[in-house]
Amino acid sequence: MSGVPEPFRRLAGLLLATLGTLALLVWLALWWLSPSAVTGQLVEYGSDAPMVGATITAHRQGWGLSDHDGQLIWDKRYSATAMTDADGRFRVPLPGPVWLVGTGGGRLKAEAQGYQTLDIGHAAPGAVLTLQTVANRDERLPGGTAYLGWDEAGEPFGWSFIDHGPHHDLARVDLYPLEFRREPFEVTLAVADGGGLHFVPAEAQGIATPSRGYLLRYLDASHAPPSATRLTLDDTPGTLFLRTPQGRYAKLAWEPREVMSMSGSVPGLDVSSERLLSLRFVYRPEPGRELPYQPPLFPVEPVRAALLATLPDEGAPYAGPRAYRLVVTDAEGRELERQRFELAPGVALDLASCADDAPLTWRFDSLRLEYDEEGLPRLQMTVDGERFVYHSAPLLVGRRDDAVVEVMAFDTDYRRHDLEVRLRELAADAGPTGCLPSS
Repeated sequence: MSGVPEPFRRLAGLLLATLGTLALLVWLALWWLSPSAVTGQLVEYGSDAPMVGATITAHRQGWGLSDHDGQLIWDKRYSATAMTDADGRFRVPLPGPVWLVGTGGGRLKAEAQGYQTLDIGHAAPGAVLTLQTVANRDERLPGGTAYLGWDEAGEPFGWSFIDHGPHHDLARVDLYPLEFRREPFEVTLAVADGGGLHFVPAEAQGIATPSRGYLLRYLDASHAPPSATRLTLDDTPGTLFLRTPQGRYAKLAWEPREVMSMSGSVPGLDVSSERLLSLRFVYRPEPGRELPYQPPLFPVEPVRAALLATLPDEGAPYAGPRAYRLVVTDAEGRELERQRFELAPGVALDLASCADDAPLTWRFDSLRLEYDEEGLPRLQMTVDGERFVYHSAPLLVGRRDDAVVEVMAFDTDYRRHDLEVRLRELAADAGPTGCLPSS
């Protein structure tokens, strides 16, 4: 800066010093405003053993530059991770520049190899958390969301675990509502004759930090046998254990802030609800009280669930002869024939058709009963006509609902006829075999 007058040199030095001081002050202010890290410990739920080497991830979203094209976007995702130490402890910062993301909390996730992932949801700055995880389960039970409540006409409907759906016919359901109060919030639930209920509050389960699915995750069986025929639940979260009339078990998550919807369509029913309850559940269709939760949940096929519900609690499943009803209808819904027959396992049965007035001729060839690896009965059927042959896949057939087989048939003039063959198991003493009068 030779040739620059001394006063100007001093002024330039002062400006540089001031800018440096301002930069330092801005940095200190941002450091001071940065949200405090989330800390805590991850342990195994049953033993409290520390989980070593697990990954804890914090996510936040806000303004930032797109990784794709460098453009400014409003939903930039920032992530930070930390590993748990020998004591299962962790410290994970809340990521992202505070002038773009703010000073709020973030979403937290805990992952350990061989264990279920915990989605904690929102974690506040400076939160100190105790997280509990459980091992992944080899057994994956069916489940989903149970819907029960009252429709717009005020008629109640309940949930059937066998049918994996809601019904207005309360004799067909396992769980249904009796009463609802808004202030104070109370819901009274009841079970079908022969069933039972037992409620375990979340606090009694020793759950330190709620996470997604936590009311299904930690307790596999109720502390006491489900024996109450009705229960009144309030705004206390917990797990509802249920025994069906068939002696099968389910558990449902009672989350008061999430279970209640005042109105809306009812999945599985062609109605709208006035008050609707939705409860996530796990269900064991075969014998056993243990109800391990392993996400994701999936529905059980209703026919399979109905057949599993008939299996004995002890001893080998029944594997002898069974009686069935067969009904054939055409595309217009007209009943063409009705028969009752008995099948012995592994022995083929040929049936002559009873449909003397049908527009085409057929017979049922090689109806066979087999038992699968679960001990469930499966039927295989061949329909043999003058201009067609139809072979079905092995079918699960139970007593609760018809199993429907759609057959594309052709008469002697090669005209197409769409048939439905309905099969249902009957009691062994249901009456004589052979052709039956149409209903």
